[in-house]
Amino acid sequence: MKTNKQTRYIPSKGLAFAEQNEMNKLSRLSEKGWLLERFSLFGSGFIVRRGPAHKQIYCLDIQHVPQKDENEYREMFADSGWGYVCSAGDMHIFVAEPGTVPIHTDRSTLYEKYRKITRTSKIFAIVVMLLTLITCVLLYLSRQVWDHQLLQNISHVSLLLCAVCFLPSLMVYIAYSLRLRAFSD
Repeated sequence: MKTNKQTRYIPSKGLAFAEQNEMNKLSRLSEKGWLLERFSLFGSGFIVRRGPAHKQIYCLDIQHVPQKDENEYREMFADSGWGYVCSAGDMHIFVAEPGTVPIHTDRSTLYEKYRKITRTSKIFAIVVMLLTLITCVLLYLSRQVWDHQLLQNISHVSLLLCAVCFLPSLMVYIAYSLRLRAFSD
């Protein structure tokens, strides 16, 4: 855990895999005087800053919000007692005092929350899989047909990058699909 006097990096297990655990961890940190400031680079964790110690609850909302509608979106939550903290893409974290009515109060709103992110993660996984297949074909052709060393090297690097992206994207899709199934009944 990297730390200085006012800020800390807190690693994340991944919101797709441990959303409620991560929100509970942020709540426990607020009791110790560490308040969420923002997502870290690439969403690998959180940056918290030193502040007054008091218990807060955190909640994640997954929603595509056009820039022109951001203020209205945040005000809607503020009217219910939830303060906006930060965003990363379509993921938005809000904070409230304990006892505040949850953002998602029934199965249908939770289903809708996960339906959107499942679709997005599926599309991303498919695109990365297709890029991986194209790279494999390019690597084969560069070795067997064209016998071109530079193209082989580029294909190896591209294949490595695709493989590094494909497995996590597939895991995120599977995690959200399983969560979506739990709320589809």
